[in-house]
Amino acid sequence: MSSSVLDLLDGDQAISSTKSKTVKLYQQISSKSKARAENQMTILEGHRLIIDTLADERTRRKFRDILVTRDALLHDQLGSKLSDALQMAIDDGCSVRLASESVLKLCADTVTPQGVVALVEIPQEYDPTQDNGSVVSNKFYLILDGISDPGNAGTLLRSAKAVGTRALILLPDCCDIWNPKVIRSSMGTAFNVPIKSVSSWNECLEFLNLCGVSNNRIFAATMEGSTNSQSIAHYDVDWKSSGPTAVCLGREGTGLSVKVREAVSSGQIRSVHVPMADGVESLNVGVAGSVIMFENFRQCT
Repeated sequence: MSSSVLDLLDGDQAISSTKSKTVKLYQQISSKSKARAENQMTILEGHRLIIDTLADERTRRKFRDILVTRDALLHDQLGSKLSDALQMAIDDGCSVRLASESVLKLCADTVTPQGVVALVEIPQEYDPTQDNGSVVSNKFYLILDGISDPGNAGTLLRSAKAVGTRALILLPDCCDIWNPKVIRSSMGTAFNVPIKSVSSWNECLEFLNLCGVSNNRIFAATMEGSTNSQSIAHYDVDWKSSGPTAVCLGREGTGLSVKVREAVSSGQIRSVHVPMADGVESLNVGVAGSVIMFENFRQCT
């Protein structure tokens, strides 16, 4: 087991005061979206998430501060990997410090933290004028319309990453993508999927048009027969031809917002659905969105 990082950090005094400015900053960023926005940082925690995120050079550069306990570095299975990952962070100029168990517990978002937490810079929002296509390949955009559950948001982020989604667009009333719960659910993929927040449906349409997505290539996921427009089964949509496409997913329980429903009913955009067996009321939005995204990916690869 490698102890190089522990040996290095042992020369410094561990953070032990639960009233320190460091603890206060971690707590604010962990619990308040306003603090995350003002500081442009979020929190990562846990061996796997931090090891995997530090392994990616692009995300490693975004780490600003890491707190780790002695026990976390001495973990039987993951301590050595964590030590190696933290050494890379140190080499890149990131602050890495030992912390007491009591300090770590206050800084973490989980009830039973694993002994390592980090402050990480939130990436800049997606700018299509700066997009050279080097990060993702598929000209597909996913729109979240009021998705509120961190677990669903995390699932959709992981699927979006898996299929090479060009960008994730957030309509108002979505949960904070940089909430630590979403970060954990997405296994850190929020750092690898470009994200853009918009203030209204009209702004969303304007932004998609700027990205080259015409209105007739924007689809809202609905239940079959729930709109005035003819809904298309997800596997009957020609995802590959006629340029970039986008799919909008509505809020758990209540579905699409009024403006998006009106856009479907008026024929401004089209609707798509996932066919199901009789007697099934609906699919979880994370599942439905993933099914549609992977059909798009299947056709386009």
